[in-house]
Amino acid sequence: MNNSFSTEIQNIKQLLTPDKKIVITSHHNPDGDAIGSILGLYFTLSEYGLKSDMLLPNDVPEFLAWLPDAAEIVKYSKSKNKAKELLANADIIFSLDYNGASRLEELKPEFENARAIKILIDHHPNPEKSFNHFISDTSVSSTAELIYEFAIALKGQISKNAAMCIYTGIMTDTGSFSYGCSNPRTFEIVAQLVATGIDIELAQQNVYNTFSEGRMRLLGFALASKMKVFKEHKSAYISLTREELNQFGYKAGDTEGLVNYPLSIKGINFSALFIENTNHVKVSLRSRGDFPANTISEKYFNGGGHRNAAGGKSFTSLNETEKQFEKLINNNSHLLNS
Repeated sequence: MNNSFSTEIQNIKQLLTPDKKIVITSHHNPDGDAIGSILGLYFTLSEYGLKSDMLLPNDVPEFLAWLPDAAEIVKYSKSKNKAKELLANADIIFSLDYNGASRLEELKPEFENARAIKILIDHHPNPEKSFNHFISDTSVSSTAELIYEFAIALKGQISKNAAMCIYTGIMTDTGSFSYGCSNPRTFEIVAQLVATGIDIELAQQNVYNTFSEGRMRLLGFALASKMKVFKEHKSAYISLTREELNQFGYKAGDTEGLVNYPLSIKGINFSALFIENTNHVKVSLRSRGDFPANTISEKYFNGGGHRNAAGGKSFTSLNETEKQFEKLINNNSHLLNS
């Protein structure tokens, strides 16, 4: 990490005293990087002699619930009063794997009103200026990678539990080390994590090979019946209605990674996934090369993210969202075909 990060870590370190009430948060619909980062920091602080609470807007996906102490995470969707109390009484709030309060969804007002010192640790671009301290780097593979750096700077070593969580965060945010990990430092960190004795085969098995029958059938249905491919624009998308999700017994996390599948088609460089919710359509975007998925998300779908991985929301119908996507890939065909 560069000198400015080292200085910021030292500033944060001075704040971390046993009398402080610490809350660790991450974003709505948490993925592997969010959960791995929360738990990795939780164990790191514990080993440093500090107690902390973990808080999410909603549930931990089933494929990540096996991680150590994942059951200790407070979910606002299930324990609203406790969640509000934690934020109201916090002295320090860590914000992991999100760059702005809007990613907290229903928890946004409570977070913004909290009197706590707010510390951002994240790898998404354009972080909001509302945080008091920043450990922000878009060049790293994942937020979990930054948690490792923070843990080493804080304590000089890492426990097996923290290592398993951080490894899982890096593994999931790189698609099992298939993208977003061209920096040699990522593999140096992974080597150090493996050296703690973690079972990397177990992590792989639990994350990628424990699909429910419903999730597997949903995947088949999505690819066979709901994927539209536009070869002339090197693009594809999948859309799923609430009724279709319910048909397969949908649970949080069941569509994780689905947006990546169209990119496996030869010649496809841009992929979208549209999921119908009660009052909006959830939008996930993935791209290859220089095509800016985050710019598309910001311009058309009230969102943002990384160049090759972004997300947002559409507040029109699912059908209108599909039409908008088809129009935008036609209008941006010069970029997609460059």
